[in-house]
Amino acid sequence: MSAHRAVLDAALSRAEHHGRPGLPIGGFVLGRRDGSPRRGIHRLDGTPVIEPDGHLQRIHPSPDGRLIAVEWAPSADENAVLGIVDASSGTMHPHPGIRLRYDTVLWTPDSRSLDVVASRDDALVSLDVETGAVQSTALAPGTRVRLFPGGTRGLLARSLAGGTRLSDRATETTLGRWPALRRAWPLADAVLVHHDGGLDAVGLDGTALWRWSDPLVQVIDATVHGDRVVVLAVAQGCSVLIDLHDGVEVGRTEAASSAADALTVTEIGVDDGVLRLSVEGPLTPPRIVERMPQGGTSLPAVAALPGTTTRYDLPADDGGTLSVHVTVPSGAEGPLPLLLTCYGGFGIPHLPVYEPTVSAWIAHGGAYATAQLRGGGEHGAAWRDAGHGARKTRTVADLADVARGLIRSGVTRPDLLVLVGASLGGVVAASCALRHPDLCKGFATTAAPLDLLALDEHPLGSRWRAEFGDDGAAEARERLRALSPLARAEALQIGATVPAYLGIVLGQDTRVLARDTHRMTAALRRAGGSARTWTAADAGHGANEQTVLHELGLAVLEFAADVTTGDSR
Repeated sequence: MSAHRAVLDAALSRAEHHGRPGLPIGGFVLGRRDGSPRRGIHRLDGTPVIEPDGHLQRIHPSPDGRLIAVEWAPSADENAVLGIVDASSGTMHPHPGIRLRYDTVLWTPDSRSLDVVASRDDALVSLDVETGAVQSTALAPGTRVRLFPGGTRGLLARSLAGGTRLSDRATETTLGRWPALRRAWPLADAVLVHHDGGLDAVGLDGTALWRWSDPLVQVIDATVHGDRVVVLAVAQGCSVLIDLHDGVEVGRTEAASSAADALTVTEIGVDDGVLRLSVEGPLTPPRIVERMPQGGTSLPAVAALPGTTTRYDLPADDGGTLSVHVTVPSGAEGPLPLLLTCYGGFGIPHLPVYEPTVSAWIAHGGAYATAQLRGGGEHGAAWRDAGHGARKTRTVADLADVARGLIRSGVTRPDLLVLVGASLGGVVAASCALRHPDLCKGFATTAAPLDLLALDEHPLGSRWRAEFGDDGAAEARERLRALSPLARAEALQIGATVPAYLGIVLGQDTRVLARDTHRMTAALRRAGGSARTWTAADAGHGANEQTVLHELGLAVLEFAADVTTGDSR
């Protein structure tokens, strides 16, 4: 155990005491209370309904509020089953034969039965909750089927290689076809569709009513509030709320603001006519706030923050501008030990949010940064495309440019800088560290597919291939070889200069295999570098219990403290 561990452990525990509340759904909330290790279901007044062992991934209250259909996973592998919770007694009856993985439940109006796509079994299942009778219909092979609310019996989305067809289940009317349909909601007597090109409103007879899009924003969520559609989006690197009336933008506001912290809205939703937002920042624990009639939000008063978060706009080597949010201790002056985090893929925005390791690290005197790289979803479609597919090298170059910019700005020094990334972000961090070993002292990856030449061998490898532009052609394979962190590590000469490495693998990961991380550690050690692997045995690629996240976060913080003080082994 290093000299830093006890201090970091205590600081991390203090930051983790804050819970993570959820948005109300049908009068209930799925969230984690202050001091609790896991999520549970509560009423709006905070009264607990159930907080079972395992993982509650989704909840779907019945229309009459007596029952709650839940997606419950016994472990962190994200493989769940359907459960029915009695809201009055707080008991759960699991249905192990109805196997789910992030699937939507549709209740009948009388709350007697429900339908759900059991995606792990490729079946459409109907459950009579009064009798327990189950009817199951097999789905066609190679077809992805999803259910969404809308109409009188819900909507059915059927996806094949050429796109997605959405239909009204009651009438079997085709409402439209989209290359990539993400979600659908009821909209009065119509349907609101979120797809890769924006938002469409269509009538239940298939008539197109309106279309809205903005190539400079990334739509995150949407909800219907009265006569308006309220869109949660990311524009210019921060979250905004966009009000639409009949498809016309009638208002756009910064979702939330703070003088000392960068705030992000992560979710929006309407329940019982009230529009609520989930708001958080690097130093601001998550809280649920109501949107005022005039469009603003009122944040509850918080104690004085232990630091400040500042946005830097830094130059890229191709003339572009890269944004990064940096959190530092109050009154601190650089250069400081810096954890520089990244993602940069799948059009997913990397925004400043509450993460207990931020508070723990700045209590230790360090700085924490969230870099926004091309390939992510912070600045619209062109930004995403610039770091997608064959252009993925641009994402890695962006991270190097952010590191250089923060060094030039005096925030940190190369001997104080640690690159950190999880999943795809781990690939970017590792590739950058090995391409530019002079820029950082260490790098840490979590659950990262580091061998870009063998993406198909991971459970979700086909999705990774498209993101990295692997079409199987010889040219693509050579480009991937140059980008692949593992290929670069295994080509190192003995005695090469390499940053210290911490590779974290998740014992219950059903998306990314641990093999690449173990090979990376072995390759760096053969070259004479400092490298080690750490396994979070009870962690998966999705939501995890707070006790598991504590050990994972502590491993990263201890590694960073060691390498930035010359104590890496």
